[in-house]
Amino acid sequence: MKEPILRGPVLLQTGFRIFFLGAAVQAVVSVLFWYFFYVAGGNIFVAMPLTVWHGHEMVFGFSMAVVAGFLLTAVMNWTGQPTLHGFSLLLLFLFWLGARVLAFMPASFSLYPCITFNLLFMSYLAIAVMRPIIAVKQWKQSAVFSKLILILISAMFLYWALMHEELIIQRKALRFAVYMLISLIFTIGRRVIPFFVERGVGYPVHLRNSRFIDLSSLIFLVLFSIFDIFWPQPVVIISLCVLLTIVHVLRLAGWYTLGIWKKNLLWVLFSGYLFLISGFLLKIWTIIRQQPDDAALHAWTTGGIGIFTLGMMARVAWGHTGRNIAQPPRLVTVMFFSIIISACVRVFFPLINESHYIMWVAISQLLWVFAFCLYLFLYFSVLISSRPDGKFG
Repeated sequence: MKEPILRGPVLLQTGFRIFFLGAAVQAVVSVLFWYFFYVAGGNIFVAMPLTVWHGHEMVFGFSMAVVAGFLLTAVMNWTGQPTLHGFSLLLLFLFWLGARVLAFMPASFSLYPCITFNLLFMSYLAIAVMRPIIAVKQWKQSAVFSKLILILISAMFLYWALMHEELIIQRKALRFAVYMLISLIFTIGRRVIPFFVERGVGYPVHLRNSRFIDLSSLIFLVLFSIFDIFWPQPVVIISLCVLLTIVHVLRLAGWYTLGIWKKNLLWVLFSGYLFLISGFLLKIWTIIRQQPDDAALHAWTTGGIGIFTLGMMARVAWGHTGRNIAQPPRLVTVMFFSIIISACVRVFFPLINESHYIMWVAISQLLWVFAFCLYLFLYFSVLISSRPDGKFG
């Protein structure tokens, strides 16, 4: 891959630098606002229904910033083609940042500017990811690109529902976007986790992968997403959750080796993956008990998406800035434990003692904020500084 001739500011050389910083700041700021609204009883002034605003900023703000940073870096490595850098990368980031700022505007402020910026961000990102893939005709990457398009479509339905005050459709659109993010994590995890384990445990290891499991995972999750959103048949959804649990337990078992527990950048990815699996089990539990699936949703989001993305942000930011991946910052382990405990408190503690629900939410929020503040403390200088080897990126 040829290095761009115009290097420009370090922060704009590769997508992960500016977007991982943005994602970490968004993770802190939006959850602190959520704490102020939901736990501390602050005035509700945003233009969206409060729970929809929270979901919107977690999905299209935090999560999509991590996706943008990762994919702009990964696609460059997969295709050998340069991705956005310099002014074009800055423009993409400004679209994302504009949507974040406008989402915090009071209810008297129009939602149209926020919607416009967010759709510009997601559309531009999809094009930026698609162009190098098409240039080298690497059609196997279409699994990644298709999920970006489906998340974009879910955003369009969400915004239509917001304009027409259709709360049920708003929540369904957000939930579908969450399922597509889960699918994207499964797709990326299939590519990177075995690779990371084989090169990271420090001894020869042969990991098992199965074409049948790969296809089953995709088909079952697509069916689950369709049935749960559009035609919620309890028996069908329970059956699909059982199948998804079996498939992903088998997949994860094929990648497992004892050496991962000595490498914090490995076991954190396994932890996030296990939370995604636990979400399917909790979905079964809530259907049987005829209860809202709040625990399952937060197992997928706070647990699966939160832990997995923080693990990837830590690894990519360290490795792709030319540092020794076997020697990350020592406090990374504290950071990982903080977000894992945050997820455990948010998901499982309300099931044990629902009478302290608000307290569990508050503790989880503060642990989440601490984890991402620690990320900013450890990685801010890494992300804004040149590589030690002087290379572009």
